[in-house]
Amino acid sequence: MRTMARSRLSRWAVRFLVQCLLFVTGCATPPPFPSVSNEPLDVGMVALLGSPAKYSGKHVRTMGFLLVEFEGNALYLHEEDYRFALMGNAVEIAFSKAQEERFKKLSLTHVLIEGTVVVDRCAIGSDVCGARIRDVTRLDPWPSYGHR
Repeated sequence: MRTMARSRLSRWAVRFLVQCLLFVTGCATPPPFPSVSNEPLDVGMVALLGSPAKYSGKHVRTMGFLLVEFEGNALYLHEEDYRFALMGNAVEIAFSKAQEERFKKLSLTHVLIEGTVVVDRCAIGSDVCGARIRDVTRLDPWPSYGHR
């Protein structure tokens, strides 16, 4: 009989401890989630041109020399790349019609741009890809601090 009493007592104690443990862990504050930032990822044009697939689908911020024209919009690494039509040193920019009208005045200037990178023209088995920046959320002139 004593053994039965101890057995019941020990079962009760185990249940009590398990319930206490569940209560404590259930009421504990969950670990904080990593903060989600709406800030774009800062990416240099060289990195974007060199590995566009790495940034595909990401909201980025970069700088370059902007061309806005009827035939197509592009962001070049340098002004010289535009002058010598070095398309390998440029990414396409996909503006809405309203944005194209608004940003025409920034054509042929250096700009800071924020938008989403899309890579859709990769050759099979090749690292050569064409990138576009679409869903542009910011386009500002980049001031010149050099020789005047």
